Amino acid sequence: MENIVVGVDDSAAARSALAWVAHRSTAHAADVDVVHVVSDATAHRQSDEDVLANAERSFRSAAPEQNVRFHAAEGGVARTLGELSAGRDLLVIGVDPDHPLRAALRGWLPVRVIARTVPPVCIVPVGWAPRDGSVTVGLDDDSSSEEALTFAAREADETSRRLRIVHAWHLPEPEIDGSAALLVRPDRLLQEHRDALDAATRSVQSRFPRVHVESDLVRSHPADALLQHAPTATMIVIGTHREGVLAGGYLGSVAQDILWRAGCPIVVAPSAGFPAKGAGR
Repeated sequence: MENIVVGVDDSAAARSALAWVAHRSTAHAADVDVVHVVSDATAHRQSDEDVLANAERSFRSAAPEQNVRFHAAEGGVARTLGELSAGRDLLVIGVDPDHPLRAALRGWLPVRVIARTVPPVCIVPVGWAPRDGSVTVGLDDDSSSEEALTFAAREADETSRRLRIVHAWHLPEPEIDGSAALLVRPDRLLQEHRDALDAATRSVQSRFPRVHVESDLVRSHPADALLQHAPTATMIVIGTHREGVLAGGYLGSVAQDILWRAGCPIVVAPSAGFPAKGAGR
């Protein structure tokens, strides 16, 4: 049984996240915990009760037979959701792609949640609706995508969908990497990336023999390579270095690049080699 925590408020993004969980729980045996995080539990507000009441009506209408709990929790949203989801299988939140500026002003909540959460995080866009498609997963150059590959393969196996492994590569830029970039042989570099993708594909296929696996080697930025497949993906799965908001902004976090543009749920599966950040609001 899959144990899911879903964070809700009164936004359209949260309603989409809740709809995704309700739809998922009709196909997967699930234990669902719906949480509304409030800044001060002692300050009773009717609006907080309304959030949970509306969430309950919506969820039970879509999945009346599922085991689900609804409650409020006090604290900072990212920290509290991170704490409540520890030991669970999945944390789900919503995102509104039409309002990235509003998200920035609120502190890039999805990125802060990713940095502080132990289980995979699914970010569901506003307006989500069920659709057919493959499970697409990004393969990085390091170990950060190991759990992402496993999550994506298991998802494809359990839902009888195809799995597409996407690996992006590019030549080093001389103005950034100096004279060392001039010594790189493109054919050798390409072969190294192809070998890495083939090895990952073989590993997944051996562990999940029922899954039809496709691979795609793309000379592109990782986010652009994944976004090429977004229109035909039921979800995109990526790993994370847990860079957080500031580091991700400077280092080009793939999660930040695709969150607002994919149009499908994004699952960020942390690797044990990149531990969660300390508590913080």
